Amino acid sequence: MSDDTRYLGPTGADGEPPRQYFPSEQEQQWNQQQPDYQQYMVPETPQPAASRSGGALPLVMGILFGLTLLAAGLFFFLWRNAAAELAKPVPPVTVTQTTSVTVTETTTALPPIPTELPTELPEIDVEGWLNDLLGSR
Repeated sequence: MSDDTRYLGPTGADGEPPRQYFPSEQEQQWNQQQPDYQQYMVPETPQPAASRSGGALPLVMGILFGLTLLAAGLFFFLWRNAAAELAKPVPPVTVTQTTSVTVTETTTALPPIPTELPTELPEIDVEGWLNDLLGSR
């Protein structure tokens, strides 16, 4: 290359421009005998990057909605079973009760009860009794 002509295309590892390669006649025959697998291969299409649609809020709302439906179903069957229990007739209930009473008798020596009323009443000092009670003596 001359100094006034510069190569501006891609370069190899050594900084030189790429060189054209011509296969030998033997290599060309071998390549023709081999089937061309390129025609059977499906070209790979780039997969789009996974995109996030809106964060965690839709996921949380979906889970809450599912739990709500599950709870509604559970309460429905509990209510239905309770209504069936109330519709059943109530069997009669027999209550057997045993009580025991302990009686204690106490005997004391009491003066005999008079059978007649006394003819004379004893004198009571009401004024002295009130003075004793009120403490003014």
